[in-house]
Amino acid sequence: MNVAEFIAICPRVYHAASALAWPSIQEHGLLSTARLLDHFGVDLNRRHELLTRPRTESTRLISPGLSPAVIRDQKPMKFLAEKLEPGTSLEDFLAAINSRVFFWPNRDRLDRLRNAKEYRAEGQVILHVDTRKLVERYEHHIQLCRFNSGAVTQRNHPLRSRDSWVPISRFPYEEYRRKHGRQNALAEVTVLDSVPDVVELTVELEERPAG
Repeated sequence: MNVAEFIAICPRVYHAASALAWPSIQEHGLLSTARLLDHFGVDLNRRHELLTRPRTESTRLISPGLSPAVIRDQKPMKFLAEKLEPGTSLEDFLAAINSRVFFWPNRDRLDRLRNAKEYRAEGQVILHVDTRKLVERYEHHIQLCRFNSGAVTQRNHPLRSRDSWVPISRFPYEEYRRKHGRQNALAEVTVLDSVPDVVELTVELEERPAG
């Protein structure tokens, strides 16, 4: 898939975050989990715990002088250990997950997340990001995945590894579209490390109150 096709298929991409984290996003943009832990100076033991095993609950990061941030839980990784490709360790895969910022490529996938019972009780902000602008600034850091890499709720879900994400130019969209249908051909748009200027790229902001 080339860049023009990608932009045509996904003119906007979406990121859902806890409303508590919105001031931090305004100040520092979107940071991967690993970068957030750096930013908040989380100690090595706690950092190891958060990065090397699936998180069973969301974690608030609070530090004097910094706006709070929230790291989402990873409850949907129920069968992850069984669905890793040979040669891929749990820690390697989690390192790959925790080193990127995630966007949804369409509203259907966004709505599945924000309507999940775990998140209905908290206020959320939804960033609608202009894909063309995102690509102009981060093309060489963008990687795509056909499936939701963090959801392993069934034993028949695809195997996964550090190579589950590929650059736009290597993503076989047409092949996946023919095999899995348009809605299931692309599940994730990710940017490695961070998108510090995401507010500049945001064309619409939805605020969803708790409840």
